[in-house]
Amino acid sequence: MLNISYNTRIMEHQNNSFLLGEKVYLRAFEEGDETMIARIENHPDPRTTLFYALPTSVKQQLHKTEKQLSDPNSILFTICSKHNDVAIGQTAFFRIDWIGRMAVFYIGIADKENWSKGYGSETVALMLEYAFDTLNLNRVHLHVAAENKAAVAVYKKCGFIQEGTLREAMFRNGQYSDFYVMGCLKKDWKEVQTASLQNYTSDKRTQLN
Repeated sequence: MLNISYNTRIMEHQNNSFLLGEKVYLRAFEEGDETMIARIENHPDPRTTLFYALPTSVKQQLHKTEKQLSDPNSILFTICSKHNDVAIGQTAFFRIDWIGRMAVFYIGIADKENWSKGYGSETVALMLEYAFDTLNLNRVHLHVAAENKAAVAVYKKCGFIQEGTLREAMFRNGQYSDFYVMGCLKKDWKEVQTASLQNYTSDKRTQLN
């Protein structure tokens, strides 16, 4: 009986999903998400990776998020695990230029236990598909610490190209860090999709043989 109730609750929440992947789904911000978002900026693990330097409260995050939600040039999603229906992170497009058809990409996953499980890469893929196939954007770009090799690898796999380096752009742990400027054009993303489809077709043919 408990399992039925639990599964029903999960299905109800996943029915509110806006973008659905195999491991995660993305939905609109809901009351209570501000606690997880505050953890992204406060806990040493994600805070260090994202170069946040100042403490924040749950109340501050709620106010900040409400302000972002009222901005017509921002689109925010909460990342949820399909396994247990728990909010694990946040992703967004900021500073959307509706004329130039471009946006700044952001992603943060709160707890280290949810890193390296494919949640981040699937979120990036879902957001790029949304950007190019739904919003009709032509460019998505971001800044990432050069030392964050795992994130850089994920972005490249999804179609981002390293376009430049901002030397000693941020300060953390007593030293300055370089940041990469990475961008993904719609045509870059389509090339990745084509290559993935070709690899999938080739694998299927190999299995049949």
